[in-house]
Parts: sequence; structure tokens; C-alpha cells
Amino acid sequence: MPKKKSIAKTYVLDTNILIQQPNSIFGFEDNNVVITGTTLQELDRKKTAPGELGYHAREAIRIIDSLRPQGDYIEGIPLPHGGKFYIDPDGIHQENLPQGFDISAPDNRIISSVITRAKNTNAPVILITNDVSMRINAVVCGVETQGYHNEEIDDEDNIYTGRCDAYLSGKAFSTLMGEGAVAVNKEITFYSEDNHIIDVEENEFCLVRDSDSPNDRTALAMYREGMLYRIKDNEHPFGITGRNIAQKFALHALMAPPEEIPLVILRGPAGCAKTFLSLAAGLDESYRQGYSSSGARYQKVMITRNNVLSDADMGFLPGTLEEKMGPLVAPFIDNLEVLLKANTKEESMDQIHAQIDDLLDEGILEICSMAYMRGRSITGSYLIIDEAQNATVGQILEIISRAGMGTKVIVAGDPDQIDNPKLDKINNGLVFAAEKMKGSKLCAQLTFDQEESVRSPLAMEAAKRLTL
Repeated sequence: MPKKKSIAKTYVLDTNILIQQPNSIFGFEDNNVVITGTTLQELDRKKTAPGELGYHAREAIRIIDSLRPQGDYIEGIPLPHGGKFYIDPDGIHQENLPQGFDISAPDNRIISSVITRAKNTNAPVILITNDVSMRINAVVCGVETQGYHNEEIDDEDNIYTGRCDAYLSGKAFSTLMGEGAVAVNKEITFYSEDNHIIDVEENEFCLVRDSDSPNDRTALAMYREGMLYRIKDNEHPFGITGRNIAQKFALHALMAPPEEIPLVILRGPAGCAKTFLSLAAGLDESYRQGYSSSGARYQKVMITRNNVLSDADMGFLPGTLEEKMGPLVAPFIDNLEVLLKANTKEESMDQIHAQIDDLLDEGILEICSMAYMRGRSITGSYLIIDEAQNATVGQILEIISRAGMGTKVIVAGDPDQIDNPKLDKINNGLVFAAEKMKGSKLCAQLTFDQEESVRSPLAMEAAKRLTL
């Protein structure tokens, strides 16, 4: 008996979905996709905005226009994978909304359009938005909502951490220690503590134990292309030393040449030294022989983080780009002060700040706005993207795809500390990149545990006692 075809759903896209992912119109299989007249007007207002915001608005408009020759927007235009695309200019009625909901607000106009469409069909009508506030308002108004699932990770409970604990037989362990590497095959297999076989990914870090003497013989290692390589604890970029296993793993990845590991993803809570380690490795590889550029692996260190202000707000701020970005990159400056003070033995903060100014003036250190990275080709550089949990999937993709030959990209952040109201723990650029790059031989990633924080005793005590 043939399977009965299910009723097509109708997905109404909020403006922020098109701004984050202009081609999201094609991301709903054989279901219908609708955008409202309000969204069209919002895209039109944003198309002249500087940076990524304006580009994505223009790209969304171009995609919508490309469908025009294939049918009628009001009657529906067939989509490649089935379903139809509609533009709904109507359905805006104050009576659709509870008292106190202003129909002049764009979000409320879109919600009203969804309600009107739902009243006129028996098929499910679902609002797609990543704006948490709008999602709450829509639910209060009786509208079914979802996030854009194509940008979400599938299983939040089984997030890849980039590390494992494994046991090897005494013979294999001795080979690893003596020769520095051992082939992993049917005869030599990773086992967990309860004797289950462990499958490892490319560039996964391992704390390896000798199964014959697990408490006495351990080693740090990385799995790569069928081999387990021992990691020697000899990485001391800019004079620093890893204080725990996770930091030693991270330093190994950060110091690896870009031809070997061009992308490193670091996740974990505040105080794990993600930014500090990244800066130390970048400076060490850009300033060999005491700030001399001779023999340096990278031409410059580029640092950026996502701007929670709008691009327009950034444009209106006075001063140079570095001055505008100042409040956003203050954590970088704090870490630079510590690194320079320890490495140069300078005691005067004025001298430290003068060195930082020199680095900026000479172009060795560059502070970048994430919104203005489009179109750049980044070669021979060490690029740090901090607070990446506040970046969209599109932003992370665009920046990583800017990396040219000889460039290393560091993506760092804490998925539990999201300031962007359009994102959450499962649909931000940091976790999406980590999930999709799992198993790539061009990427190493590491998740720090809460216990691996190296914050002060006061900070750790406050985190325990003052957390609601």
C-alpha cells in the first residue's frame, strides 16, 4: 500500500533568519516557505547598512528576485525541492494580538500575519525565528515557533570534545614512549576504562594509559592518519607553560604549523586561558628572537570578536577602528599586558602600553571588526576569533573561508555565555563549526572542563557561591 503523503507545512521566516542565512528559503525540503511584507520592508531598510548586515540583506533580496521569473509571489513559486515560496503582504490586524501588543512593531506585524495565514489553512503554520524575545511573544499570541534547525547541532548531550582517555597494552605503550608514535590497527586498539573499544577522530587528543600499569604510566598523544603520536611537553610559547593537561593539548595545536593544522577550535568556561594561550602562541610565532620579525612564521597577529552592537552603531562611534573596537577587545589587551610584562621583564605599565602601541603601528598586531572581514584575503597571518559563541554560522563560515595560504585560525569561546539575542547554545557559530569540522585532518579542537579553570581562588569561590 503506498505511503500517504503528509500535508506540507508552511514556514514563515522572520527577518533575522534571512539576515543570518540568505539562502534559508531553500532549507525546508518540500514544505512551503513564506516571508511577509514587513520582512521585505526590513530587508530594504537594511540593504545599505555597512558590513555583513547590508551584504546579507542585499543577498536575500537578490535570491528573492531570482525566483520572480518562475511564477507569482502571491500565488506561490515552486521551489527546487518541492513546496512553494510565497510573499504575504497582508494579514496585519490589531485584533489578532493581545491587548498591549503594538501592531506598529515589526515583530508584532509578522506575528499577526502568521496568525491570519493559520486561520485560513488546515496545514501547520510555523514561525521560524532565532530571536528569543520574538519567540516568547509569538507563543503568547498562540503561534507555533521554531529556530532555524539547519544551523543547529543535532545532539547537545553528545558534543564532541576533541579529547579522550584511552588505554593501550603495555607493548604498544612502550612503543609510543620509545619511538614517539605507534600505528593504530586491529592489533593495537584504544580501550576505555571499562574495556570498551574507543573510536577516535582525526586530530583527537588522548590521555593514554598503560593498561598494565594505568596509575603509573601515562602519556599525552594525538591521533592522526592512523597513527598515535606522543605529545612532548616542550611547548613554551612566549615563555609560558601549560598548567594542566588541557592547556598542554591546546598549546600543541596552537603551535602546530598552519600547513598541518590550520584551524583550532577551543571551547570552555571563563578562566581556562583560551585567549591567553592563543595570544602567547601567536606572538611567539610572530616575534622570534625578541620581537624581530626574522624567522617569524606569521606576518601578523589578527584579533577580533563579534560585535554585539549593530554595524551602524559601530559606524557612528568616534575615532579609528581600533578605538571603536577598544571596549570589545579589552580582554586581549589585558592578556597582552600580562604576556609582555612577563616576557620583557618591564615593570612600567607605560612601557608595556607603548609596546602594544608599537605592535599596532607596525601592523604586527591588527584589531579587526568581524563585520568588515568580507572580501579580505588573509594570508600568512595568525587570526584569533574570540567569543565566537556570539557569532552566527554565516560569520564563522565567512571568516574561516577568508583564510589563505600560511594562515592559522583560532576560534575560541564559551557556549554557555551567549550575549547575542538571536543565538543559543545549539545554533551559534562556535558549536556549529566544532560539530561540522569534527574528524577533519585540518582542524584540531579541544573542550576544557570547568575544573581546568585557572582563575583566582576568589573568582572560583564567587562562581560557586554567587551563581543563581
